[in-house]
Amino acid sequence: MNSWTKRERIPVIAFIGLVAVIGALFLVPIPYYTISPGSAEDVSPLVNVKGHPPDEQGDFYLTTVSMKEGVLIDYLYSFLSGNVDLIPEEKVLAEGESDEDYERRQAESMQMSQNHAVIAAYRYAGKPVTVRVRGIEVLRLINGSVGLEEGDLITQIEHQPVRSVEQLTGYLSRKKAGETVRVRVIRQQTPRDLMVRLTSLPETNGKEKAGLGIVPVLKTEIETDPAVRIDSAKIGGPSAGLMFSLEVLNRLMPEDLTRGYRIAGTGTISPDGQVGQIGGIEYKITAAAEKGAELFFCPADKTPADQNEKLAKATVKAKKFPMKVIPVRSLNEAVEYLKRLPSQKH
Repeated sequence: MNSWTKRERIPVIAFIGLVAVIGALFLVPIPYYTISPGSAEDVSPLVNVKGHPPDEQGDFYLTTVSMKEGVLIDYLYSFLSGNVDLIPEEKVLAEGESDEDYERRQAESMQMSQNHAVIAAYRYAGKPVTVRVRGIEVLRLINGSVGLEEGDLITQIEHQPVRSVEQLTGYLSRKKAGETVRVRVIRQQTPRDLMVRLTSLPETNGKEKAGLGIVPVLKTEIETDPAVRIDSAKIGGPSAGLMFSLEVLNRLMPEDLTRGYRIAGTGTISPDGQVGQIGGIEYKITAAAEKGAELFFCPADKTPADQNEKLAKATVKAKKFPMKVIPVRSLNEAVEYLKRLPSQKH
């Protein structure tokens, strides 16, 4: 039997060590997420309005960020790259939230964003739209909640219909932890009346408040004429609301709102058309510029704490992107800006 000499063993050991180090760099997790520019997606293929096919000279683009769990190599990559940053996981995940919970929350936010976008667009166009509140869904249980289950749809509390998350939390704010409330839910398509003991929840200012111990999400159904459907594929979160609303509205309007331009943007939208702040706008600006967008709608800064408008303009200036940033407070402001644009053809 031949035995390895010391000279033969050294390269093998070094190779194994190198493989182990490389494996660790790409596999060992760190308590950070990477965030970088995502994509700019043409909204037109995602929207279907019955009897109103797309007839646009330009394009509306929603913009995304790319986010993933970090590994050791990302420390180095974020240092060397100008487009990748690390953010602590507590800035992404809520307390006690798993990655799967986060994905579900993002999916629910996207669904609500689509509903709001449709409502705002149809109301602007004067088209029939009916909104029906189904109730409050229990997205996740927190802080020792007992009695409720994930997926329960809360329809009443103390015999009163539940119409919004704000209404529910407002009612519970007058209660104390340990008190019991009657809650009607629909569980697996069956109505049930439950007596639920309120739990103590930490508030942002350090004080405690009473609550059901749930992550709530409002569930609504909308009916429109003409019918509309939005398919966001695997995109999550609420920030595409403004761009969805513009695309839906463009199908309902007699004129082409794109005017032949490549128009990207971001911003949440409320049912009454108000545009709200979002996260990661500097990365979305880069994604839009890489797509060749000429205009970028962003939420206007309404308060000193708002940063979208300032960050968007600073990013375009610093990177010398040939793209104009248009801050807007509402769907109406965005539409009025587009109506003033001269038409162009590419």
